Amino acid sequence: MIRLSRIVLGVALAAAGGAELAFERVTIDAEGPLDVWLKTVGDLNRDGRVDLIAGGVKEGGLVWYENPGWKKHVIAPTGAFSTDGEVADMDADGDLDVVAITTRQILWFENPTWKPHLIADVEVHDVEVADLDGDGRPDIVGRNQGAFRKLGGTALHLFRLEPGSGWKQRTLEVPDGEGLLVADVDRDGDPDIILERHWLESPGEILEGSWVSHDYGSGWDYPHTFIAAGDVNGDGRLDVVLAPAERAGGSYRISWLEAPAEPKAASWREHVIDGSVETVHHFVGVADFDRDGRLDVATARMHQGKNPEISVYVNLGRGAKWHKHVVAPTSSHSMRIVDVDGDGRPDLYGANWRGRGIDLWRNVAPKSAAR
Repeated sequence: MIRLSRIVLGVALAAAGGAELAFERVTIDAEGPLDVWLKTVGDLNRDGRVDLIAGGVKEGGLVWYENPGWKKHVIAPTGAFSTDGEVADMDADGDLDVVAITTRQILWFENPTWKPHLIADVEVHDVEVADLDGDGRPDIVGRNQGAFRKLGGTALHLFRLEPGSGWKQRTLEVPDGEGLLVADVDRDGDPDIILERHWLESPGEILEGSWVSHDYGSGWDYPHTFIAAGDVNGDGRLDVVLAPAERAGGSYRISWLEAPAEPKAASWREHVIDGSVETVHHFVGVADFDRDGRLDVATARMHQGKNPEISVYVNLGRGAKWHKHVVAPTSSHSMRIVDVDGDGRPDLYGANWRGRGIDLWRNVAPKSAAR
């Protein structure tokens, strides 16, 4: 049963140069999989609407909720689904498949039968799917975390599908930590790999080429991060946003790192968004929530933090000034930014990593907010 509750927090910001924000909470499933670690999104039934995907690490398997009625469908009835997943057309048949990590493996599930296919027997905390080498086939990048896992976050795993011979793996050694994102940092047309202080330049040939590391966060010394990227200041370059993701009780900052004209140079300037936050921000993302043409920054604290909160930092101009809007005084983990109703307003989908509740925070800011 879907439950709605209107949350209107964030009085008009016009005086500060921003716009009013309002979010409506939709309980997608109060009895979802147990301990919903995996959250991702994608149009699984090709009806033009984005569906929601959730996986439990304890029980309940991997499921998807059909937009707009949120009917639950089972992808896998059992399995210990871990902290990340993606959607991509893995078999080039025109529909989106689901790439998921368990506590021991990386798998992909074939749409619509949901037959599982093994990519690798490896434990990772984060996974990304992208065509890294331009051959038209999706490649896989995975990394574990350094805060809790015995294996640490020093191994970056690359997987390339070789037709007829399966997945070929290469492992790169990187500094220990947490956080992973794939994006075209140097604007040369191929995806690069972003870690918490460094980005790795794609060589084209991902298994044999040289992945050159470039420093972009010399002043950032917190290793356990959640990473987002976007053009924060509107100069046409891809900036990086970092939030401290682990562990409870610590204190650090949320910042965006400004890409210089030459992104391979170590002259990225750090801009602080919030100078003192607890190190439980296991989500950060960028989107234009108030539709003023500027990218804002969304964050969420995990439930083990002292003051659970989902927030949007409204960009009041070129990333130089921010207004914090509290979406709700509640927690979430590894959220996804998604426009579920196609109205052009970014929504937030998430769940705590402990429990069964799965929520959508629908952006209902008035259309007059756009300018």
